[in-house]
Parts: sequence; structure tokens; C-alpha cells
Amino acid sequence: MKANNKIFMRTDTHAQVGIGTLIIFIAMVLVAATAASVLIQTSGVLQQKAQSTGREAVQEVGSNLEVMQIIGSRSDTSSNDFDYVNITVKAMAGAGAIDVGGFVLALQNQSERIDAIKYVDDTNAATLTSTQFFVVVLRDEDSSFNASSDTVTSINSGDIINIVLDPGVNLPAREPVRIEIMPEFGSTVIKEFITPSTYGVKTNVVLFP
Repeated sequence: MKANNKIFMRTDTHAQVGIGTLIIFIAMVLVAATAASVLIQTSGVLQQKAQSTGREAVQEVGSNLEVMQIIGSRSDTSSNDFDYVNITVKAMAGAGAIDVGGFVLALQNQSERIDAIKYVDDTNAATLTSTQFFVVVLRDEDSSFNASSDTVTSINSGDIINIVLDPGVNLPAREPVRIEIMPEFGSTVIKEFITPSTYGVKTNVVLFP
């Protein structure tokens, strides 16, 4: 009897499977590295925005002003109107540096309104118009404000200034008045009042409080 000789061919695919696995592993590493890079970049951008937003929020909260008093001044005691309005303003406790040069004021009576009243240094006080105001420093311990400068105009906690403006609108007795002070940062300060029933013989009349 002849032996039944059979030829067996062995197919070994383990090496191919190993290479495919290696390729997939490298691809996963590349994808993970790319994703990590994007996440790191995104987190950096978000951190910068968060810091910026935080600083702005602190400015909004810490830059508030307090109107202490409003006085109308007239040169003629027989006049039923004012030549100037003096607004005494104080930077509230904890306030950071507040740029008075960035203030925008508005003044209105019952029928008229003047917007965009802006700062000028006190060298222009003699030629003040109805759309301008200048500042007289009442208290500034650290000398942060320079009334003769159009750039060094910041006040901070505890400072008191007097904002002087030409009303530009008539403010007779018993007249409803609204004054708005809009700083660059922080909320708008609004004061509404009614002028006294008579100004008497006083040259300086308290309008608020």
C-alpha cells in the first residue's frame, strides 16, 4: 500500500494583524494628540476671556459714583434761572480709578434735553458751552486728578469733585429736572428733582438733596 502523501500549506496571518493594529494605534494617538491640542488652545482662550470678563465685572461693580449735592448758581439774585449747575460727586468706597474725562452727562427739564455734555480742562472754564463741563477738585489725597489736564483725570475711592456745567436749558422754580452721569465703566447715575418753589435772594440755591 502506498502512503497517502498530502501536502499542507500553512497560512500565517498574525503578522498582518499586528501591523494593522499598530496602524490603528498610531492613528488613535495622532487623533488624541490633535484633540488635546485643540482643547488646550480652547481652554487658553476661555481663560483669557474669563479674566477679561472678571476685570470688567469688577470695574462695573467697583466704579460707582455718589451724587452728594447739586447747587444752582446765579450772579443776579433777581434772575429766576441759573448761570451754572454744580454737581458734587464722590467716588464710593472700594472704587477703582474712575476716568472723569470719559464721563458723558445729560441734562433735561420738562421740555428740553441736552445730551453728550463732555469734559474740558479748567483752562476752558471761561468759554464753557452747554455741551461742556469742567471739574473743581474738593478732595484728592493722592493727587490722582489734574484739573488743568485733559489726560490725567482719574479719581478713586474717597475723592470728591465738583462738576460745573452751563445748564443750557431753563431751570426756573418748580421745574422737574433730570441729570444723568454716564461713566465709561459702571452704572449710570441718575438724579431727578424739582427745583424749589422760590429762589429768594440766594445766589447759590440747593437743588438736591
